[in-house]
Amino acid sequence: MSGQNNTTAEFDGATAGGLLPMRDLAFTMLSVLVETAASQLHLHVPLQPDEGPADPKSGVNLEEARVAIDAANALLEAVRRVMDSDARLAIESMLTQLQIEYVRRTSLAQ
Repeated sequence: MSGQNNTTAEFDGATAGGLLPMRDLAFTMLSVLVETAASQLHLHVPLQPDEGPADPKSGVNLEEARVAIDAANALLEAVRRVMDSDARLAIESMLTQLQIEYVRRTSLAQ
């Protein structure tokens, strides 16, 4: 009927079928993986190195961080062509920072 509001639940950017476009879903999944890796390294997002030296035994989980970083890199490679340029560059930048921090923390742990 005219004049009635559509009561169907919708997401911003959702298609007519209620599904997120692949570029949005990929960005969301990549963001979760980046946040997980940062959390395992005890970093804040947006990524900034910790102040002072990091104690490798302070609850940092290098193995979990590595898995999240590897998963994000694999997913990024698979969805690179459907992502917006700015989103792709943001994820690539954060992943690079995570990889640098991972290597730093790994060398401190040895």
